[in-house]
Amino acid sequence: MATWRYQAIAVIGFLLIPSATASAPLQNETSATSMTSGDVIQLREDAPREYVVKKGDTLWDISALFLNDPWHWPELWRLNDDIENPHLIYPGDRLYLSWVNGRPQLSRKEFKSLTPEGVLAAKGNPVPTFDRAALAPFIDGHHIVSATELAGMPRILGDNRGAPRINGMAPVYIDGAVELNEKYRVFTPVDEIGNSFLLRDVAGVRVTYQHADTIEGDLIKPKREIRRGDVVLPPQETKLPEIIVASSGAPVDGFVVGSLGDAEKHGKYDIVVLDKGSMHGVAVGQMFQALRPGVDVFTEGLKPEAANLYKPYDDISRKWRDTQRLPPRATSELLVIKTYSEMSMAIVVDAHEWFEVGVYFMPLQLASDR
Repeated sequence: MATWRYQAIAVIGFLLIPSATASAPLQNETSATSMTSGDVIQLREDAPREYVVKKGDTLWDISALFLNDPWHWPELWRLNDDIENPHLIYPGDRLYLSWVNGRPQLSRKEFKSLTPEGVLAAKGNPVPTFDRAALAPFIDGHHIVSATELAGMPRILGDNRGAPRINGMAPVYIDGAVELNEKYRVFTPVDEIGNSFLLRDVAGVRVTYQHADTIEGDLIKPKREIRRGDVVLPPQETKLPEIIVASSGAPVDGFVVGSLGDAEKHGKYDIVVLDKGSMHGVAVGQMFQALRPGVDVFTEGLKPEAANLYKPYDDISRKWRDTQRLPPRATSELLVIKTYSEMSMAIVVDAHEWFEVGVYFMPLQLASDR
């Protein structure tokens, strides 16, 4: 796998180089694509000319109505004096699509809601980038720790029934440093990733009593059975930025090493774990792409034949038969939403096909960053 991935960087890098016509100005302002020397915005063919912001909308949702690639949403507001801060648009605002110097932009007419008494009503909360409530159960409900950190955490010893699974019907006992009368979360290890572990939130626990050598607690709303050895931590709430502006990925490559779901195949809006983190330069908002490696093709004879990885003969015969490796293909785009020192979590914002844990990823170079 290491052999082809450097070839993949060269091939995909070549594909990402803008063509000679990419910097040519638009001749027709109604074209579905706006191109400048710094960016490329592709409008959807069915993009509306105006849109009224609704309760529950996100910047991502709105941009998906206008753009083929929603992570280009800042470009719609870049030259817009009417919307100084795109995060500060509200339900009820009417957005208008127009063209300025060959580039599309959204403008807004100020929305005023009047009560029968003529009192100006408050707009409420501005529109966020993502639906925080939809992401929270996934990112808040998972945590990544090193093996050393895991070994030092407070642990569930069990309950006094002696059962291997704990359902919360009886108090649990904890070994480790926790504070009396405080509430914690119980996490269970679900996946070992190199020298780290992916933990899943399975219950709350309230510390109620200090015994001579153990601590007693009551489970709160367990999501599933608790196991002996599950660890006890403070709540691991993630503070997402109000606005996530997509940027090119750090110059690192690696592999998708885990996911926050139980599915074998992953696609759009799934959240996956990358084996690179803040120590490698990865930050929230950076974009990466997953690649499917190209297959080997036997080239002798009149009819090329793809080598079958599951046929032992094909695998052996590649050592002496004439073969050619077909180029890899980018299958998914990943947006980093949470980082750890050596790992990071990313949401799949676009996927052309399903992929599995173990797929190779590399940076996605955005046109606006060139």
